[in-house]
Amino acid sequence: MAFRPLNRALRCVLLACLPLACGAAGLESADEAALALDQELQALKAEVLDLNQRALSTEASFLYPDETRVSIYVGVKAPGLLVEDVVITVDDSAPTVRKFDVVESIALQRRGLYRALRLNAAPGSHRIRVEFSGRYADAKPGTPAMRGRYEAVFEKTVLPSDLEVLISIPAYGKPATIRLRDWRPTS
Repeated sequence: MAFRPLNRALRCVLLACLPLACGAAGLESADEAALALDQELQALKAEVLDLNQRALSTEASFLYPDETRVSIYVGVKAPGLLVEDVVITVDDSAPTVRKFDVVESIALQRRGLYRALRLNAAPGSHRIRVEFSGRYADAKPGTPAMRGRYEAVFEKTVLPSDLEVLISIPAYGKPATIRLRDWRPTS
């Protein structure tokens, strides 16, 4: 089983060399060999991608078991607000700083969610602190950044926790508000 990819690669090389070895073979057989090689390479590529996905999934399950996993996502519901950075602190851990470029800020504008942090936390109560800064897309140069801050307590159960930090503005010119939404599984 461990030699299967090597055997496949060897077959691909042999198939690629087949037209050279058969100098008398016509152009038609070379096209068929190229097509076969391409199909073989595509199958091998799909196999590698599948193996990589399974390896990443296994690694994530090992590093962040369901009983302790907490994922924190950032979303924006404020027309025209381009978030520049978000700082998230859970309990007394080191703050996690995520800076957004313009393209990422626009993606957040379009109802996107960004996983800003994944961590392990024991079941129980945990304190989360969130700070952000950003500017309106039409802000003049030199306009100070809009800032917001939020602090709350969330309950971690033995199930995985997915939390959404939603930055919103009730009306243009009003201060930003931040909400925490717990996407708790139903089962």
